[in-house]
Amino acid sequence: MTLFSKKIIYSSIVLASVIVGGLFLIFFLPRYSEAYTKTKIDVAAQNDFVVEPGKTEILLNLGESMVKNISVTNRVDRTVRFKLSAEDFIGTDNPKEPLVLLGDTNSPYSLKDFIVPEIREFSLEFGEKITIPVTVSVPSNAEPKGYYGALIVSNDPEKLEGENSKETEGKTRIISRIGSLFLLKIKGEGITEGNIEDFKIIGPAQIFYSQRPTGFEIAFKNTGNVHLVPYGTITIKNIFGQVINTLPVDAYFVLPDSTRYREINWSDGFSVGRYTANLSLYRGYNNEFMEDKLAFWVIPWKILVPVFASIILIVSFFYYILTRFELRKK
Repeated sequence: MTLFSKKIIYSSIVLASVIVGGLFLIFFLPRYSEAYTKTKIDVAAQNDFVVEPGKTEILLNLGESMVKNISVTNRVDRTVRFKLSAEDFIGTDNPKEPLVLLGDTNSPYSLKDFIVPEIREFSLEFGEKITIPVTVSVPSNAEPKGYYGALIVSNDPEKLEGENSKETEGKTRIISRIGSLFLLKIKGEGITEGNIEDFKIIGPAQIFYSQRPTGFEIAFKNTGNVHLVPYGTITIKNIFGQVINTLPVDAYFVLPDSTRYREINWSDGFSVGRYTANLSLYRGYNNEFMEDKLAFWVIPWKILVPVFASIILIVSFFYYILTRFELRKK
């Protein structure tokens, strides 16, 4: 083969490579860089936006990553700009505030640097929904524990479209923030440990209740370093040991180093006498259940007092008749 022939073959190979590479960039790269999708849906104007899902649980090995989707739906009757940012969050022992977002601060279980959305800014027309891929990863040298972060979706009040400067001058801008939580566990790693801190009737403790209690409160303490998902049942029995109600305790997550409170409602109804409530709660690991029990009295005196008073009046009336009048046969 001559040198000239070799040059022709080499040039042909280079040209073919360029063509194939160009076709790849044309057909495949845009699809990757624009992996998010937008759709129009039928919604009513409610001056807000919706973020789904509210919570995503992920189980990974060290060094792995996974792609999950979040969606944002605009229900403001105008085009709105949005921003995405990541923050860490931690659990608390406050029953009114089960978790706290930390802003720029890193938590001991920080995940915010490993939550990467496909895009960080976008605009939506009214009734438009966007679905965005989010890559969540865990470093190969990460400690064996849970990692927790939130992807925060906020409207950008400085970039509301359709307004001019004169219309917006002097107006107060309100920024709304909604978070989608990401809870990551490393497979087979971490310390799983938790216990029931308290099990009681909702409201102030009483010697007896004048009506059926509205429900029960469970306080579960997570003393490990991964989140737990307890669930179970509350079985209510009357004074004769008969089961009158079984209330489900739906699964809920409890973050490390925190106490999560959960209220279980008991439907209205007439009750009287002594009752026991038996809690059986799955710890969230190793198929282990915990048990707790409480007893209480229900004495509906507002109903019973008038009933007893009526009975006493009726009995007294007949006693008076029988002792004051003599019945004779004709």
